[in-house]
Amino acid sequence: MKKLFVTFLLIVSLLTRANGQFTNIGVGLALSSGFRFHEQSLTENKSGPLGISFKSIYKIREPFYISPSFTFFFPHITENQVSKQTISSIMFDIDGHYLLNAPDRFEFYGLAGLDIIFANNKYSSQGLPASKESDNAPGINLGAGTFIKITEKFDIYGEAKYVFNGRYNQFIINAGVLLKIDKKKKHQLEKTE
Repeated sequence: MKKLFVTFLLIVSLLTRANGQFTNIGVGLALSSGFRFHEQSLTENKSGPLGISFKSIYKIREPFYISPSFTFFFPHITENQVSKQTISSIMFDIDGHYLLNAPDRFEFYGLAGLDIIFANNKYSSQGLPASKESDNAPGINLGAGTFIKITEKFDIYGEAKYVFNGRYNQFIINAGVLLKIDKKKKHQLEKTE
C-alpha cells in the first residue's frame, strides 16, 4: 500500500516540474455504485456510495490534460445489538483528459487513467476484540466528462467513469466546482509592479 501511495505522489510531483501548468483545482461530490469488500456478497460488506472528491487539472498542451484526484467515501456502517461492521475506502486517480471540442463555454472530454483504491473492513462484536482488514487494488478508469464555464474564475464539472480493477469494479459519477488558476496573469502582475 505504501509503495502505491509513494508512486502516486511521485507522478504528481513530476507533473508540477514538467513544462505545463495547473489550470484548475476544485472539490465535488462523488456517487458510486459501490463494491463488496473481498467480493463477499453479504449486504454488510458493501462500500459507501457517497464521497467527497478533490480534483486538479494540469494542462500539458491543447487538447491534452492530466487530472490527479483524491476521493474519500463516507463509510458504510451496519450495526445491530451485538455487532458493528464498517466498510471505508479512499481512491487516488490520475486521469488523462482529451478535449473533444475547442475551448468554449461547454467543453467535453474523454478520459482514461489509473486508479488505486484503499479499502478497510472493521468488525466488532460484544465480548470480542475488534478486527480490522485492509486491502488495496490498482485499476483503470474509462469515461467522459464536461466543464461548464460559469464565470471567469469558476467552472462546474461533471464526469462519469467506470473503474476496472478486478476485485473492486464500480461506476462513479463526480460533479463539483473548479477554481481557475491563471499563472500567466499572476506573473504579468508581478512584472509590472
